[in-house]
Amino acid sequence: MPRKPRKPSSLCIHHVILRGVNQQIIFEDQSDYLQFISILKHYKERCDFKIYAYCLMSNHIHLLLEHTTTDLEIIMKKIEVKFVRWYNRKYQRTGYLFQDRFKSEPVNDMRYFQTVFRYIHQNPLHAGLESVPGTYPWTSYHDYVTSDFSFIDIDKILTLFPSHSDCIQYLHTISDQNCMEYYSSFRLPDSEALKIIQEKTSCNSPSDFQCLDLSTRNQYLHSLLLSGISIRQLSRLTGISRTAISNALKTTHT
Repeated sequence: MPRKPRKPSSLCIHHVILRGVNQQIIFEDQSDYLQFISILKHYKERCDFKIYAYCLMSNHIHLLLEHTTTDLEIIMKKIEVKFVRWYNRKYQRTGYLFQDRFKSEPVNDMRYFQTVFRYIHQNPLHAGLESVPGTYPWTSYHDYVTSDFSFIDIDKILTLFPSHSDCIQYLHTISDQNCMEYYSSFRLPDSEALKIIQEKTSCNSPSDFQCLDLSTRNQYLHSLLLSGISIRQLSRLTGISRTAISNALKTTHT
């Protein structure tokens, strides 16, 4: 079956998501995040596109882009290919890193532009990786706070607010509105999640998790997250707080 054409944007602005194949971890350490950002900068100059927001999560990426002279498909292909080649050399692996082709949704008005802008920056918050917007390091939030020597095109966003501080306040106003929700098509029913937990761990109940030593518990949690169980669902089924699960994910990557 042929692929459906992407929906065009009257503003040439798209919200883009790249996912790791089989929800694989994309970023193993700090240098991986920095390399992807470097590639974004590299092709931004060469492909004449604007970037208004980004968020690099462990196994997926959000971008808010405006393309002009270069087609979005070409831009993303160049970014993906360059990063995958670098990643495969570094980790001595072969094959795909990203799942299928990237997902995208058109942004056709400035109101939704604002909504996507906030949604991308609050992605770590809703994933349980931060308790306050802006504390997670791998987003463009920090470019809007400092606004010095940034490769992010912050001016277009800032014109939508009375002041710079109003823009930052908007990012701190918690919203549950989803934009092309990443997890929706992958959410597991609790029965299947419980089966995975029992297969991958020695635990059959939340109380079993409470008796584990910290190292074993963190290794189990990391494995379960890679199996497709969300942080929220894992917290609910194991009785472990989302903050503790997020910390476990960080610990296993250091």
